[in-house]
Order: sequence, then C-alpha cells, then structure tokens
Amino acid sequence: MKELAVVSLGENTLNSMMEQLNRYLGDRVQVKGFALEKGMEPDRSCPLILVTSDLVGRMISHNLSSGQKLIVARRTMSYECIEPVFSLQETTDILLVNDTEESCIESIAQLKSQGFHSFNFHPYYPGIKEYRPCDVSITPGEPHLVPEGVKQVINIGHRQVDITTITEVMAQLEILEDAGALASSEFVSEIVHLTRYLSTLNRKLDRSNLLLTTIFDKYSKALMFCDPYGTITYANEKMKWIFDGEKISDLMGEETPLDQLGEEEIVEIGGNLFIVSVDRVENQEGVICYLVECRNYDSFRRLDTALRSKIQHHRFIPRHVFDELSSKNPEVTRMIDMAKRMAKSNSTILIQGESGTGKELLAQAIHNGSGRAGQAFVPVNFAALSPSILESELFGYVEGAYTGAKKGGKHGLFEEAHGGTIFMDEIGDAPLSLQVKLLRVLQEGVVRRVGGTELVPIDVRVIAATNINLEERVAEGSFREDLYYRLNVLPLQTHPLRQRREDITSLLLSYLNVYSEEEHYHLHEVFTEEALQFLVQHPWPGNIRELTNVVEYVINIRPPGDRIELPDLPPYLIREAEGRGFSSSALSEEEQVLLTIYHTYGIGRRKMVDQLRQKGMSIGESKVKSIIQELKERGWITIHKGARGCTVTEEGRNEAKKLVSFG
Repeated sequence: MKELAVVSLGENTLNSMMEQLNRYLGDRVQVKGFALEKGMEPDRSCPLILVTSDLVGRMISHNLSSGQKLIVARRTMSYECIEPVFSLQETTDILLVNDTEESCIESIAQLKSQGFHSFNFHPYYPGIKEYRPCDVSITPGEPHLVPEGVKQVINIGHRQVDITTITEVMAQLEILEDAGALASSEFVSEIVHLTRYLSTLNRKLDRSNLLLTTIFDKYSKALMFCDPYGTITYANEKMKWIFDGEKISDLMGEETPLDQLGEEEIVEIGGNLFIVSVDRVENQEGVICYLVECRNYDSFRRLDTALRSKIQHHRFIPRHVFDELSSKNPEVTRMIDMAKRMAKSNSTILIQGESGTGKELLAQAIHNGSGRAGQAFVPVNFAALSPSILESELFGYVEGAYTGAKKGGKHGLFEEAHGGTIFMDEIGDAPLSLQVKLLRVLQEGVVRRVGGTELVPIDVRVIAATNINLEERVAEGSFREDLYYRLNVLPLQTHPLRQRREDITSLLLSYLNVYSEEEHYHLHEVFTEEALQFLVQHPWPGNIRELTNVVEYVINIRPPGDRIELPDLPPYLIREAEGRGFSSSALSEEEQVLLTIYHTYGIGRRKMVDQLRQKGMSIGESKVKSIIQELKERGWITIHKGARGCTVTEEGRNEAKKLVSFG
C-alpha cells in the first residue's frame, strides 16, 4: 500500500488534516501523522511527506533522505464556522490566535483576502513576548491557545488542504486516475454545502457582496457576478486572469439572453477551453443577479473520471434482432412490422415510449435489419452524460483544442458511427445549447470538432429515443421545434406492458428460461394459479424491466421443486395485493371465461374448461358453451371454426381491461 506522511507542528492541526486526507484518499493510501510538538519525526522510509507550512518543512528538512519528496500544503479557511465573524463591528480589534507566528501571519492575510479588510488584526502565538490585549479573538482551530481575559472567542476551524494540493498528492502517489472521481465527488459535495450555506446567510445578512466574496474566493475556480442586465458587478482574481470584459455578452455572445442561460457550455477564452455555467440567484421578487462559473476543461475531465467511464470506449456490438420480437397483441405486431419496413430506409427514426418498454432493443433490431448491419452501432445516453462534455464526446476535438488535449485529437461518436448507426437515447434531455448543433449535423451531414475549423463529412443513420413527450417540451420551449421535426421523420411508439397483457405469460416463461439453470415448459411448474393470475393483472409500471426483475427475484428465492405462491412474490407486490384485496375467486364465472379468452390468442371450449379447472373452477363444457354464446350476443367475443376457437372483440377487450384493473 502507498504511504503518505503528514507533519504538522501541533496535534490538533494534524488530526484535522488527517481526517480530510483519509476522506479524499480512502483506503488506497496509508496516511501517517507526526506532530513535532509531541517529539514525533517522520521516518526516512516514507517516500512522500506533506507538511502544513514552510516553517515545518524547514524544521524537518535536515532529517530527510535524498529519495523523499516534500510538499508544502496550500491551505484555505473553512467556511463552516465563519458566520459569527459577520456579526462583528467594523474596525474591531481582533486577536488572531494560532500555533506559530508564521501561521498567524498566513491566517490574517487569508482573512483580509476574503473581504475582512476593516478589522484590526493582532497576532498571538505561544512564546510571543508582547501582544495587544483584545476583547475578541479569532482562531483557526486553536481555542486552547487563547490567553485569559478574552471575552469572545470565535473558532473558525482548522484551515483545510485545498484541492490543488490534493491533486498534487494524488499525482505524486500515482492514484489520480483511481481516486480522481472520489476527489471530484468530495469537491462537488463541498460546493453543494457552500450553496446551502450561502442561501442561509443571504436571509440573515445584508452584506451579501462581502459574503459572496468570502465564499467563492475560497476555491480555485473563476467566478463572477453580473446584474440582471448582464453588467459584471464582481469577479474574483482567478476570473480576472482569464477574462476582463464588462458584460456577460462579451463572454457568451450578444445574442444569448441571460434568462435562457444555465446549461454548461464549452467556451474558448484566450486560446483555452473552459466550461462555463450560469446560475440565477433569486428571491421572492425575482432575479437578484447571475453567478457565472468557469472551470478548466482539461482539469474537469481528469478529475471527473466517474462521468467519463460512462462513455463507450470500445465498439458496441448490437445483439438483438427482429426474430426476438414477437407479440400476440395486434398493435405491437403492427409496430414491429412497421419497424422492419423502416429498417430498410436511411431516414431518421424517433422511438417514443415509457421507460422499460425496450426502445434500445428495438433500435438494435432495426440496425441489424438494415443495410448497415455489420457496421458500427454507437449508443449514447444523453441523460447519463454531463452537458459540459457532451459536445466533445459527440463531435470530438482537434489536437491543441485545450491544455492536455490528446495528441492528434479525438474522433467523436458521430465519426465513430460513420457508415453505421448512432442511437441517441434520452434525446429529450439534450441541452438547448447542443440542440442547435445536432440540428446542423442532421441537416448538413457534417461535423466540426471542438477547437477545429474543418468540416468532416459523415454517413450516419440516426435513431433517437425518449420517454419524454417531446411535443410538450416543444410547447414549453425546452426542445427546439425544428429539431423535433427533423428527428420525427419515421415515428415509432412502443407499448407499455399493461396494454399488451396477452404477452405477459409468454414473457414470464421466456425470462424464466433466461435466468434459470433449468428449462421450464409451463408457468405452472413455477407459479401457483393465484400468483400467476396476480402477475397477469399487475399494472407493471416498470414494464418489461420490472418483469425481468420479478423473474430474477423468483428464481433466486424459489425453493427447489416448490411453486411460487402469492406471498412469495416481491414484498412491494404483496403490499399491492393486500391493498387491492386481490382474489381470483372474486370474479364471476362469466368474467372468468371472458378473462381466459382475453389472455389468449384464441382458445377452444375444451382447453378453456382445463384452464378454468386449474383456477379452481369446476365448470362443465356445456355451461362454458352457454356462457360463450351469451358473451357473443353481447358483442364481447367472436367464435371461430377450428383450433382458434374464441377471441375477444375490441369491446370485449375493454371490458376485460376493467376486470384486470379492478379484479
């Protein structure tokens, strides 16, 4: 295991830093702590040493071996305990208490840089010969060092190691790729806490400008504020280094309305790429100001490895074909037949339907049934990727597009799909800023990589899918109308499982054989009649995905040789059964016969008698014959000659659905 030695002057500071480093580094690194005031010195075998200050570094430098690497931590004030400082009157004399003279000077400088210019700070540390007595003391985690006579002690907590030092430590330990995602998560978590903290203080304090400066100057990001008219009112030092405009339009463009901003965009500033996002700061009266944040694109990609892992790095092989798709439902059958005809075309297809209804399976079958079968099938899920990296992943980038860009650039997913199919899943989650560029690609058949000028021709079949009503999104303005019509050339609608109940039994049997090590020929080998009827009548809000989960659950908990009864089904289904008061015997003989016909593609009297007997109903063939005749006279069923027997009419299907809903 890799090792890191942390050396500080005092034990309290050491414990604070150890806790933070263990949170960031996890179990990848053994962190050892050494407090000089306790007579502890780092051993010479630890290859990397992190010290809390230059002073500590000088104190131990004489005892280091030639192979040991020394890093001086860059530390910043903690925001969590700083609120009491705002209640102090301006020009107050404050005793700044820390463990050394050097750390006192550093703490005073940081407080002043974060907006506390009006206070008169006076240092105090162990061993000081003379100091200015004050009624108020501020200390970063060293309250035990405050001298007697101080009336008010404000402990603002130990200074934290900043993210740049964390990144440097990970790089030295060669764990940046593995631990970067954790560091990114911790960093984002701190931002979330900051936002909540900011919201709370804004309700309590009138000094919002000072508060915002204190909070956002703490981080190594470029930040600025602008008023509702787009005029910049504040920019931190990091923002001033990369951008010196007077209005937000100088950064985002003249034609970009402030009230439509918010999504992350990649912007080139001074030859480098930055991720720019805009957030509205509002109260009950409306927008107070806008917060603009810039992040280095390369740093974001390196640290946020969790998001990048969601990208398909290897060619995806579509497995599903039309032969796997079948249904007893006429509407689903027509949809599959329509998809087969559409597969022969090169036109764009838009598949809409609820989650879990097999939209990607259908897209794979279309690709494999097309003239592009054997070529690339490239799936991309718009809901799974951060808007800030979508553009570069879809369109690629050129060499030198940003600092640390891959030599030679990188192909985007559209280029990888050249000659084949790109499947854009959850297209309804595409940010507005990207929709314009997608429309251009669909219209012109070319892509331009990020940072480049050359237009790259592509030959790509586009299949898009969404579980969102795009027409509603168009009406509300969150999805471009022209893009919707460009995608909706060949529309397909998948059907929820509750609308194709005649397929439930065959699907259950099929997935039982997929997940089980043994082969099943009939559902009654696995389920009792009561459990099976409940599954047929269940509304299946999660559709086929929910059905497969139930089957997998049943396979895992079923005792060998036993059948699954109603109480053995997943607990959430049992609660539903109790809530509905489910009982197959609650239906009349006539209703049972109608449901039996409804759940089949066609059934004769003898087979119907057998199925009713399995449900515990002893109805003779003559009685079944009279019930069938009555159902026919009501217009609910049609009687055929031959093996097909009886089938339900549209009116009968509606009546059966009522029984399923309330049975």
